[in-house]
Amino acid sequence: MKHKILSILSLVSVFLLSACASVTKVSTSQFRTTMGLDPQDVAETASAMSQSMLAANVLKAKGSEGRSVIAISTFRNNTSLYDFDPNVIFNPIRVTLNKSGVAYCYVTNDAYVSRNRAAVAHENTVRDFLGEGRTSSGPSPQYSLTLELIEQTGYIGNTTQKAYQIHMTLNQIGRGLAIWEDMKDVGKVGHRAAIGF
Repeated sequence: MKHKILSILSLVSVFLLSACASVTKVSTSQFRTTMGLDPQDVAETASAMSQSMLAANVLKAKGSEGRSVIAISTFRNNTSLYDFDPNVIFNPIRVTLNKSGVAYCYVTNDAYVSRNRAAVAHENTVRDFLGEGRTSSGPSPQYSLTLELIEQTGYIGNTTQKAYQIHMTLNQIGRGLAIWEDMKDVGKVGHRAAIGF
């Protein structure tokens, strides 16, 4: 009797779950669970894009220590995810590039970097005034990295499709050229529930 009750409960739960809204992947999605962005997958995608940039071997200009200096200068969030934390994208890029031995990477709105740049600029102004010349330099980037998060939503009947794109562009400062770009597309489709779940 106990076995029959468990079987009936299992069937009822399967029926109820099938009546709820469902989300399925429609492409080689890197976003796992919901119609929104999974932070872990965003981080993995940003890291993979950074590795792709390193593999392209475009970082020719070097700083004083033999590494290229890259400033993450712009992030545009063109999605409905207004509370999206840009550090979810920034951090894996910085970690990947800084660990590579090829580049140093920082975010231009980083308070610590800005404070130290101001201190270095003040020190150089004092040295210039005293006629001692400059001996310090702040992080002078050879490259800037711009990032954009884009969302597109389409509806066909009871089907909702959201497409997310992460667009990364590497610009060479002083030349005004985008010397490398990558874009990763992510799509999901959801079926609205027949009953109100």
